[in-house]
Amino acid sequence: MNSGIGSIEIRRFTQTFYKNQFVISCRIAAQKYRFQGFTEVEVADFDQEEVEVFAKNWFIAVAFKSKEDGEAIGNLFINQLHLPENQHIRELAITPLLLHWICLVFQVKDKFPLNPAKLYEQALNILLVRWDEVRGIKRDRVAHKLTLVSKKKLLFQIAYLTFEQENYFFEQEKILQLIADYLENLQNVNSEVTQLQLDNEAVMKAIEVQNGLLVERARGIYSFSHLTFQEYFTARKIVESSPSYAWNNLVSHITEKRWRQVFLLTVSMLPNANEILQLMKQKIDLLVAGDERLQYFLTWLHQKSSSVSTRYKAAGVRAFYLVCVERSCCHRHHAFVYTSGYDLECALVGNITFDADLVLDEFLFSTVACLNELDFAFEYTLNDGLDHGYALVIAFDKAVDLVVDPKLKQLLQKIKKQLPKIDSNPEKFRDWWQAKGKAWGEQLREMLIKYRNIGYDWQFNEQQKELLQQYYDVNKLLVDCLNSAACVTPIVRQEIEETLLLAIADIEKIRNSCTNG
Repeated sequence: MNSGIGSIEIRRFTQTFYKNQFVISCRIAAQKYRFQGFTEVEVADFDQEEVEVFAKNWFIAVAFKSKEDGEAIGNLFINQLHLPENQHIRELAITPLLLHWICLVFQVKDKFPLNPAKLYEQALNILLVRWDEVRGIKRDRVAHKLTLVSKKKLLFQIAYLTFEQENYFFEQEKILQLIADYLENLQNVNSEVTQLQLDNEAVMKAIEVQNGLLVERARGIYSFSHLTFQEYFTARKIVESSPSYAWNNLVSHITEKRWRQVFLLTVSMLPNANEILQLMKQKIDLLVAGDERLQYFLTWLHQKSSSVSTRYKAAGVRAFYLVCVERSCCHRHHAFVYTSGYDLECALVGNITFDADLVLDEFLFSTVACLNELDFAFEYTLNDGLDHGYALVIAFDKAVDLVVDPKLKQLLQKIKKQLPKIDSNPEKFRDWWQAKGKAWGEQLREMLIKYRNIGYDWQFNEQQKELLQQYYDVNKLLVDCLNSAACVTPIVRQEIEETLLLAIADIEKIRNSCTNG
């Protein structure tokens, strides 16, 4: 249908060769005609199982040496496709055309490109140009010589403006207006209103019908065919815009999770990401600058992490203790729910084997977390309370075994003897805990504060817990951007890493010492 063959010619052809079987294919948006004798079928996107079947068969079909080699590469493809960091590729893979292209990309190096932006640029070129070239289709330029570059910039603008307004679905009139606004800025556009309206519709249909980048989800309601494309186009718009405005506007969205991929894509495409990374760091520091309790907590975090003997980066150790505190505060009566694991720490120092101090403190924090939980667990059911009781005993036993300081070890062993045997008489353990558990927990906390400088009851309110979680998340985003940036100078990288997760006062001390040095 898209190759320019008219409906009359198709009808005549099928009637002349009526003994043959025919298949006519087109994009859904290009479906204008109904042909007698044909059954209409709409091909749906692949589901994940169909993606895997297609990929396995594809790699077997193109295997250079043997079927076994094809199967091995196919299995490797599927395993890597399901990695969390490749979710953006999975979203594209449900489209058969793009899945074929993704397989081609993977076949070259047996892995996906480290820079997703390059992957999306290749996909965009396939949809805008190469897919027509492969099929030998030539199209007239629409909207007064709208070039490939202009068409891309139009897509970037539509994506940016709709994404910023949190519009993933938009009415046809909205798209037409955005196209009109864009065409007005082109030097070779005809300014007559009537002709401009016709051009708007022609451009929209070209993007929808020819390229499949816009999809009509319901009558007059459109969206980008994949959220991934909308995010990528938004990032491209930011990269190609005036830095002073575009970067500040982007950084204003730093706490909104839906902007995460846009941040990562933007820094990966910038020729120099120094300034935007520094803007992100300033915004993150200001996030908690006005809360005295959180500033005091960050001061403690710095002091504690500086006191332990470890081979890891200071920021990674601070991230470790931040996670430990958050988890110890996270029980069912608190709105704060920690969800990030050790992601930030791993992003800073990689997969690590904890040093002795860190292992000990992790078990001690786990014991404190169980203390916080037990008070409420027994209010529900005996089994619920016992589950947390077992966890407390296990964590505490391991911590006591790891303690090196003889005085602390002696004190911990002494209060350990006060705990009733949970296995022999669960009800007795419950009764003892409800009567004496709080006092026992206070003894433990006093020992941990004195000897390990941990175990504080920070008494964060719900707003502070939420802010602390947000603070962690945006720091993780900053580190991911730091690792994704195409170019960031060593000095800027070092400055950002050295001042991560620090109170404002400590950041200023470090910067002043660097200036004086």
